[in-house]
Amino acid sequence: MINATTIDRVKALLDISSTNYDAVLTTMVAAASRRIESYIDRPLEQTARTQEYPIKPRQDVIFLRAYPVTAISSIKLALDWDFASATDFDAKDWTYDAETGMIHLSFFPILNYNGNNQAAAPNVIQVAYTGGFATSTANLITDYPDIAYAADIQAVAMWRRRDSPQGQSVSVGGGSIGYEGALRMIPDAIEALTPYRRLRFAANG
Repeated sequence: MINATTIDRVKALLDISSTNYDAVLTTMVAAASRRIESYIDRPLEQTARTQEYPIKPRQDVIFLRAYPVTAISSIKLALDWDFASATDFDAKDWTYDAETGMIHLSFFPILNYNGNNQAAAPNVIQVAYTGGFATSTANLITDYPDIAYAADIQAVAMWRRRDSPQGQSVSVGGGSIGYEGALRMIPDAIEALTPYRRLRFAANG
């Protein structure tokens, strides 16, 4: 797993020059990065993955969880769930869109398992591929500055609310009392991240 930003970037926004708070800022940057992954529903790190996806009988499209996709090494379906022994789908039987993580199959795997309409395949397909935004935090910052910015301002918000992350009562003047709610993903971060949210489709969303 990689972080979406660095503590040096956050310290610059907070005008902190000492190393006294590096440990807590490191924790906050990591927490902000994980919150971003949760919000966009996609992992940040680009790495090799082997994942299984449910698939319906007349389904011929799969949306991978991690994208952009750098490469797909195999797509398999196994009657006995023994994917290690299963034969890869022929490369001519599928195509994929690297930017969206969409795989399009040229046949219905469940209804036509390895060319046999009588064979009943399980409703799970396995894909081995490489996907994700970047291989390092430095590359993520360069290639996806909006994601890094969202991490920066979320970490800053966490720092400024470090003594009351769950909210507290506050005086608002005239003797009345208001309530400052629990810290959530801040609006500017949400706006920066929304274009990167993973869309869910069909059974494998």
